[in-house]
Amino acid sequence: MLNTATSICLSAPAKLNVFLEVLGKRDDGFHELESVMLRTDLCDVLHFEATSDDQLTLRVANSDPTHVAADFPLDESNLILRAARALQQATASTLGAAITIDKRIPAEAGLAGGSSNAATTLLGLNQLWNLKLPKSELHRLAATLGSDVNFFVEDCRAAVCRGRGEQIEPIPMAGSLSFVVARPPVGNSTPDVFRRLGPAYEHRSFQPVSDVLASGRLQNLADVAYNRLTEPARSLNPGMAKLMQQMNERCSRPVFMSGSGSTCFLIAHTPREARRMLTPLVGLNTAFLAVVRI
Repeated sequence: MLNTATSICLSAPAKLNVFLEVLGKRDDGFHELESVMLRTDLCDVLHFEATSDDQLTLRVANSDPTHVAADFPLDESNLILRAARALQQATASTLGAAITIDKRIPAEAGLAGGSSNAATTLLGLNQLWNLKLPKSELHRLAATLGSDVNFFVEDCRAAVCRGRGEQIEPIPMAGSLSFVVARPPVGNSTPDVFRRLGPAYEHRSFQPVSDVLASGRLQNLADVAYNRLTEPARSLNPGMAKLMQQMNERCSRPVFMSGSGSTCFLIAHTPREARRMLTPLVGLNTAFLAVVRI
């Protein structure tokens, strides 16, 4: 039976990592991670329209069709359709959906746009199809889809994420932050970045970052933010390394990387300060440049 609503529109937010440590390689080939993620106001927008058959379709509302196949596949390899199919199979639902996305989060950027799309699909179709699955079941499905999907299912502002990213511990974040984010023209392949990770090293703790966020001492975040993957990513992507250097020189602030990159960011304390920091960066060789807020 269809929900009384036949369509729903939801935002799928990007994330930023303000801490990421690699604890080691697991027996399943993945890496054990400890990360602090923040949910931003940079979002894709997904529109779901229920259908009475079990067909699932996906289209991009704001893209030149000739570029869609390379940049954003519309077949079953897309996490949106994989999430919808997983939900169908888990519930034996005979309903389908026509899904449209307004794509705003850049790909290969370390912002988890695909994972956020998948989580938003689980949440949206659970509501649209009137499935009434508990969050615990949505988390179970999310863990089968990708490393960061669970963070977006949890729907919190900030969290410590462990394992492959599927173990979520929300942080009661006090206050708000603004960031200047920039992605160079070339993105990073996550597997390639991990392959460049060096030998054993002393692990850093997420606790100082968590404490800063929970206490509201956000002016101290730049002192404790860290990403173990930064140097491997810089060696892989010279354009990203150059962009980070230019951002540091023009703004006199430390520059950080989100996830496995290639998005770099500066931490600001207010939206006004972020806009001021953005100005000298205009004209750099970037594919994406914006102010985002938490």
